Amino acid sequence: MAVNINSSPKSKWKFHVFLSFRGEDTRLGFTDHLYAALLRKSIITFRDEEELERGEVISKKLLHIIEESLSSIIIISPNYASSTWCLDELQKIVETKKKLGQEVFPVFYGVDPSDVRHQRGSFAKAFRKHEAKFAANKGKVQKWRDALKDIANLSGWDSKNKHEMQLIEEIVDEVWTRLERKLPSYNDGLVAIDSKVDEMCLHLRLWLEDVRFIGIWGMGGIGKTTLATVVFKKIRNQFDVSCFLSNVRDAMKGGEQGQVHLQNKLLSHVKLKSMIVETADQGKDIIRNLLCNRKVLLVLDDVSAKSQLENLAGNQEWFGPGSRIIVTSRDTHLLLSHRVSFDMYKMRTLNFDESLQLFCEKAIKRHQQKEDYLDLSRSVVKYAGGLPLGLEVLGSFLCGRTVHEWENALIKISKVPHDDIVNKLKISYDMLEEECKTIFLDIACFFKGWYKDKVTKILDNCGLHATIGIQVLIEKSLVTCDGRVLGMHDLLEEMGKTIVYQESPNDLGRRSRLWSQEDIDKVLTENTGTEKVQSLVLKPQIEAYEAYWHPKAFSKMCNLKLLIILCDMHCSLSLKCLPKSLKVLIWTGYPLKSQPRGVQLHELVHFQMSNSKVEKIWNGSQIFGKLKVIDLSYSNNLIQTPNISGEPNLEELFLDGCVSLIELHQSVGQHKKLTVLSLIGCIKLKILPSKLEMSSLKRLFLCDCLNIKRLPDFGESMESLSLLNLMNCSNLLSLPNTISNLKSLRRLNLSGCSKICRLPDNINENRVLEDLDVSETSVREVTSSLFHLENLKRLSFRGCSGPVSNNWEEQPPTYLRLPASVSGLSSLNTLDLSYCNLNFRLIPKDLGHLSSLESLILSGNKDLVRPAASISNLSKLSYLELEDCGRYAHGAVPQHLLDFDVEAGLFLDLWKFWKLFESDDSELLCQVRDPSYPITYLEIPPKFGNDIFFPVGQRLSKLESSASVTVDIPNECGKGEWWGLVVFITFETLVSSSSFSTFNIELCWSFEASHPEAGPSLYLSSHAEAHYNSCLVTMIMNDNYIYIQLHHRKYHNISESKAFSKHRKPDFSENSRLRFDVQVGLQKIRQCGYQVLCKEDFISETLLKWHKRSIDDPNSQDSSALNNSDMEFRGEYATTSNGEGLDAQSLKRGFGLANMIKGVKRLFKQT
Repeated sequence: MAVNINSSPKSKWKFHVFLSFRGEDTRLGFTDHLYAALLRKSIITFRDEEELERGEVISKKLLHIIEESLSSIIIISPNYASSTWCLDELQKIVETKKKLGQEVFPVFYGVDPSDVRHQRGSFAKAFRKHEAKFAANKGKVQKWRDALKDIANLSGWDSKNKHEMQLIEEIVDEVWTRLERKLPSYNDGLVAIDSKVDEMCLHLRLWLEDVRFIGIWGMGGIGKTTLATVVFKKIRNQFDVSCFLSNVRDAMKGGEQGQVHLQNKLLSHVKLKSMIVETADQGKDIIRNLLCNRKVLLVLDDVSAKSQLENLAGNQEWFGPGSRIIVTSRDTHLLLSHRVSFDMYKMRTLNFDESLQLFCEKAIKRHQQKEDYLDLSRSVVKYAGGLPLGLEVLGSFLCGRTVHEWENALIKISKVPHDDIVNKLKISYDMLEEECKTIFLDIACFFKGWYKDKVTKILDNCGLHATIGIQVLIEKSLVTCDGRVLGMHDLLEEMGKTIVYQESPNDLGRRSRLWSQEDIDKVLTENTGTEKVQSLVLKPQIEAYEAYWHPKAFSKMCNLKLLIILCDMHCSLSLKCLPKSLKVLIWTGYPLKSQPRGVQLHELVHFQMSNSKVEKIWNGSQIFGKLKVIDLSYSNNLIQTPNISGEPNLEELFLDGCVSLIELHQSVGQHKKLTVLSLIGCIKLKILPSKLEMSSLKRLFLCDCLNIKRLPDFGESMESLSLLNLMNCSNLLSLPNTISNLKSLRRLNLSGCSKICRLPDNINENRVLEDLDVSETSVREVTSSLFHLENLKRLSFRGCSGPVSNNWEEQPPTYLRLPASVSGLSSLNTLDLSYCNLNFRLIPKDLGHLSSLESLILSGNKDLVRPAASISNLSKLSYLELEDCGRYAHGAVPQHLLDFDVEAGLFLDLWKFWKLFESDDSELLCQVRDPSYPITYLEIPPKFGNDIFFPVGQRLSKLESSASVTVDIPNECGKGEWWGLVVFITFETLVSSSSFSTFNIELCWSFEASHPEAGPSLYLSSHAEAHYNSCLVTMIMNDNYIYIQLHHRKYHNISESKAFSKHRKPDFSENSRLRFDVQVGLQKIRQCGYQVLCKEDFISETLLKWHKRSIDDPNSQDSSALNNSDMEFRGEYATTSNGEGLDAQSLKRGFGLANMIKGVKRLFKQT
């Protein structure tokens, strides 16, 4: 795995064991055998005068050696007490035990322990001689007697009735068990393990008395066993019984015999070796009965089958209170499906710096210049992807080799991975069922970085069970799924490709899968494909290229099921055939005008030729009984849609962007299985089927069909349609009354249908309608039946102010007329009445009865002097937008309103944001919503520009994936109630543009001031997607909290936040600074801009907007108030009295300071 664990300084001891014995009794027999057994266990043992240098006084040296030993084994034999040398050793051992805590192990060899204790027999005789000899020093003899008595009272071994080898084995096992706990832990070569051990200890919760199962889960070679070993050594002395069963998977290969072997091994730690298990069922009973009252630490390493858990650790009742069972496995489902609840710990790979350290320790010897190998080392680290196994194997392989040999080796492993890495990783693959192996190889060769849903659909259409198959691969740590995107470790990807390569190393046409442009071109140009080829996927290339494929290139691939071509290419020769076996055909940008003639694709399930040059896909009515998907989107030359009566199982038809299409075939309107019909952007489409009788249709898209004037009638069988999107059908005149037949319709979008003047009177019959958008239409009077839709949740009339007449005298009122009562919309939570020329008299008086309304948008109604008083009764209203409206009264705004978005009257509830931040409510600070503005810029926005950002080529010329920026903080910030910093970062991807890899953003903030303890250092880490190019970070501070939020653009706005409380406020004074460090992976920082922000800035920017509005309308009441004020606009946003210098476009897009705060304000909006 992984930087060294902190260990205690090197101890003074030199020996594990000091052997004390009477030479004439046991030197050539028992002592010699014991000494050999200790050495075999790698126990460093001192025996006799073997280790003493010649010419030294043996007794003095001997006494020193006893002090340098961790333990002593005293072999008390019949003549032991007759030797004054032995008695001096004994006396010194007892003193060392009392003084230094030395472990002492007595062995009573050929003597009765009681005789030793009471000093009878040979011991009495020996001491009589000593008393006579040392009559003048009786105290010396008494010390010997006392020492012998102390030792005799210790628990030891009696040789009586024991075989000598059995006795020696017991002694060695016990000595090692006792000594191992005292030995310092030297985890040489382990990098970044400290934090993992600490995290594991939190999972273990050793202070609790429950029985806890902990699973360590991760891919092969990631360090699961290493972590479990270190943790085991660290805590084993806290348990009555501790056992580490390594490599359970291999041990169990012997069937029941292997299971019994492991059960016996576990029971051996209970010191009941006479208990021999004969069957697995017997072993389970014995383990349960013997360990149910013992505090046990059990590690089961590399578990691969449920039976292994059931036979060794069935459930919590098998073990006593406080027990901990640690299981390492590559299969998370195996652990989660066991009868006990596992606390899961997922292993993570090493970061770049940790990987580099581990690799260099393994690969570069001390005499080698590290600088000479640094660039090559970084290449290896990137290749290994943080996997300790790969780093160690490659490090050992490259160790001691020259720079030239390294360069050559790297070229080799980039093509063919090292065997040791492949063999280790392949263990998980070999245990898969055949269908899962197929799915794994497809993902490794083709679909890494693709959306999971799309891959699942493709593989399902190939006849696989992809939903469960992909889940199994995720559970077995072979595939990852980050949100919606499938991932795989680079070394697993290489392993999968190696498996395919080994199918036919020398003949490309005999491999099951082809994915590289070079290999595909060779096979298709030379027509060397065979029946072995099952899948061919050509991903997007950097540039379009000319292909010279053989006209019959696919003729021999009779088992080809999957053909995907996504690159921009030109094909000089026409294709004569496609394999009949094809199930999925996806060819983006198909370069020919028609398909090969006479092709019989009866197995085809998924047919996609988007962006193609085809004019028609097949002649007449052909039978494709299994076809489910047809996608011809953006085929600009398509003039004729297919007759789909021959595709009875067709479910989805996509014809988006077919700009030459005029007529939709009548067979479409009568299809009974079609669920999705999409015709978005078919700008010339005029003729639709006269009536739709599509009983399975759920979604119908006709957006931007500019020439459609009337819709078909909806038949009574259209009961499944839930979404009808007619956005921007600008010539559509009306909706048919038969829309009432759409009993399942939930979403109806008419926005941009500028010629629609009226909604059907029977719209109330669409009882389940939830979302209705009538924005930018000519509707000016709304039928009252609409307001009886009890399930309607979202309603928008944005921009509905009526049609414009050419005759000025006949000009109708240009405002939206609402019915007197709207209270029937009991479920409505969002209402948009912006830009409808409303005033407060035109707003229904019972608007306040909309008990579910949460969001009300009234912007752009310039005559709305004040909102209707009924608004104050909207108890659930949390968002009110009044931008570009007249001045209004404070009292009409609900007091509970948290998010108040207003341009002209921002003063009204300006303090909401501050009060929320200053409320010291840490829980509320952490309850945030997504930011209200999108982050789509590829460059630093203008307000972050000027000289406060720098391109990589200048100040960051040497930086690739990190930046360190120091910001001077204005003195005003230290005086204000709160202040902050907004940072904008743009990236340049370091991976291919087609990759959907992920990356991490890490930010560290530290404060520097004249005070030595200026302030805290903060850290925020976020996971983002590598194919997005920018992010925005906000940090705000007051006396009690620091709030940091990072948000970046995915498919919608995503934010992550942290609130830090109880910190010491930085003591800002002159020359105060803030430093922030940015670290990203798989990306290169292009630009990094910042803007210091404080409460005064917010006020100034708000006053500036108010002031600019008063200039536009000098007669307004607001003007005099501001003209009389002494406000001074400071900082980068200061402008002249006419507002010059204000970047209105930037403000409109959401990056002006006030709008930035508006977004930050919404982050604090209570969920």
